[in-house]
Amino acid sequence: MDVTLNELQRETIEVEHYTASLFTAYISGAGLSAIVNTAAGLLGNPVIVFDASFKIVAHSGQEDIDDYLWNENIRKGYCSYDFIAAVNRMESVRRGKQTDAAYEVTCEETANTKLISKIKVGGKQVGNVLLLGCKSPFRPRDPELLAIAATILAEEMGKSSYYRNAKNIKVEDFICGLLDQQPQDPGTIRDRMLSAGLKFGTQLLVLLFDLTRYEGSGRYDDYLRERLQQLFPGSPCSYYEGRIVMIHDGNLSKELARSRQLQQFLDQTGITIGLSSMFSSLTQCRMHYLQALSAIRIGRILCPGQQLTYYADVQLYELLSADVMSGEEQVYRHPELLKLQEYDAVHQSTLYHTFFVYLKNNRNMQLASDELYVHRNTLRYKLDHIARLLDTDFSDSEKMLAYYVSYKVADFCEKAREQQLAAVRGV
Repeated sequence: MDVTLNELQRETIEVEHYTASLFTAYISGAGLSAIVNTAAGLLGNPVIVFDASFKIVAHSGQEDIDDYLWNENIRKGYCSYDFIAAVNRMESVRRGKQTDAAYEVTCEETANTKLISKIKVGGKQVGNVLLLGCKSPFRPRDPELLAIAATILAEEMGKSSYYRNAKNIKVEDFICGLLDQQPQDPGTIRDRMLSAGLKFGTQLLVLLFDLTRYEGSGRYDDYLRERLQQLFPGSPCSYYEGRIVMIHDGNLSKELARSRQLQQFLDQTGITIGLSSMFSSLTQCRMHYLQALSAIRIGRILCPGQQLTYYADVQLYELLSADVMSGEEQVYRHPELLKLQEYDAVHQSTLYHTFFVYLKNNRNMQLASDELYVHRNTLRYKLDHIARLLDTDFSDSEKMLAYYVSYKVADFCEKAREQQLAAVRGV
């Protein structure tokens, strides 16, 4: 009993000493570096702090770090997109992201064990503190102690959203700030833009690169960053919320966006792109980032194999409510079109699909008959039959538009439900 009490007392004293030392470093006003070096000395292993954009904002003595990947990250001042994508694929990282506690990460690339604790300011994760097992094995108390360090670091990082780093870091800070809607007034945005060495016109687009299916496993260099610069020269980008966000200045035609060079890049990497509508003011970046995000989400439902989607092409589906998309009742389908489905079910015909192809081809008989592989007279006969069932002569353009929208919405909702069911089944 006495031994147990003595052990508990020693642990309590250790935690109190550790906390007091970190707090002393914090109130000294020496910044993140003092806190990090104090933590490294107490924990007996190197400590690195990187923010939510994977920029290195502080680290202990580099002479103690024998992990070549993190040495390279420190040298550059940031983690490469390839490194980030590879790390996010690790099962230990995926599990760790689901908890608020410190978690251990295993990596086949380097032998060092790693312990990570999230840094949160106002309930929002702003970064991570990493403990590298370079000098000595981790102790049972280290996760708790590292979490205390994360709390002290959060207090320091909460003082300012700006970090003094290299120029490319300022660019990423600037973009992330726009997406977080931190600088609201044009004057502040202009000053920060100049500080980052950026210049924008009035024809802007947000390009969002989704890395979920990125085929870059094993890459830790700057391949991805360099390829994006080659494809979109002069367009700055940043890692944000698990994706790469680019602000493109100038019109990006569909022909250019679907060029052979870009398509080969997408095929090789498995990356998916969402493109926002055009805007003129940087204060609108957040809204257009959300547009690009919607383009990826909706495009994945409509055309699962398509790797590039324009928001303008899928904007209609943003109007759909969750109830409409998930409801079992076909409330989204035009009631008159249900007549065609009911007729097809009884007579084993294809009038419902025939009418859709006719509308999709802007009521052009030749184009519709070519797509359906039927003679024009056969198509004309079917359309006459449809007109009688719907009690319409196809001259009402408003009604034709309502029919066509109903078709598009029905197709989208059915595909969305199929994907939801597949996800539930684990397909």
